[in-house]
Amino acid sequence: MAKIRAAVIGYGYWGVNIAKSIIKNDQFELVSIFDEDEARVNEARKLYSFQTYSSYEEILSDEMIEAVFIITPPHTHYMLAKQALLAGKHIFVEKPLTTNLGEAYELYDLASKHNLKIHCDHVFLYSPAVRYLKDHISDFGEIVYINARRINLGLFQSNVDVIWDLAIHDLSIIDHLVGLEIVKVSTFSKKYQNYPNDALANINMELQNGVIATINVSWLSPIKVREMMIGGTKKSAIYDDVLRDKIKMFDTGVVIKDEFDKNTLFAKMVEYHLGQEEIPALPSYMSLDSSIDVFYQLIVQNADNHHEHVLRVIKALEIISKAS
Repeated sequence: MAKIRAAVIGYGYWGVNIAKSIIKNDQFELVSIFDEDEARVNEARKLYSFQTYSSYEEILSDEMIEAVFIITPPHTHYMLAKQALLAGKHIFVEKPLTTNLGEAYELYDLASKHNLKIHCDHVFLYSPAVRYLKDHISDFGEIVYINARRINLGLFQSNVDVIWDLAIHDLSIIDHLVGLEIVKVSTFSKKYQNYPNDALANINMELQNGVIATINVSWLSPIKVREMMIGGTKKSAIYDDVLRDKIKMFDTGVVIKDEFDKNTLFAKMVEYHLGQEEIPALPSYMSLDSSIDVFYQLIVQNADNHHEHVLRVIKALEIISKAS
């Protein structure tokens, strides 16, 4: 099958990684890299040979280009994605797909109408570690809690706050593993000095399935942390994306017992079962490479857009932001 001809829109930090992955992917041909900053295009030219276009609109008017990778600031995603769909292009969009739920619904409706595919790059879902957790989630028994920390220093975003920038990753993982129907939520968030958007946030959620989820995100940490703890009635795990051994499984469950007592009606006791630690062997591949492969499969197999997951995450982000 012929390669899918693609263009990358935006050659910033993540656009650099996207271009690298496309170049080594046998299923795509990188036709062009476009950025409004000509200096960024010149940087790309030092590494790759590609066709130059004078504008985004010129790229969209080229019928030979079948797909565009939109790797631009979040507030631009909706309009760029809509233009691409109207021009008949499949789209790969850096998270978040849009910055409000109504726009996301509109894009999926438009894609369906034109028989086009949208792939929103919730990149951690395609990592070996998260795929392992998904495959083994039943081993945990009933999930009691998920506790996530995603913090780093100085990567302030001007167009979104820390919740939309960082917490979106943990929300997408939580939805992938256990679902994301929020029953209760409380959010504390805070700006830093004169920066326009909140730089740290603590999010506490109760989900419809009874799982208690807490997420701590910050741009103010002196170290980079990408950690998630999952506690079940049978097993627990620590997923640390910074470490070489990214998952530690513990034969340790949190078992909650209700014991009837005539005087107090009932008492709840939490028992901790100590057990063995296991570090599973994970396959070695890049999450982004896998995400791009999924985009290809969506196109060639005419598969579902996975839109329900993306919509649930955006809905959760809106609920959490309103609770702050």
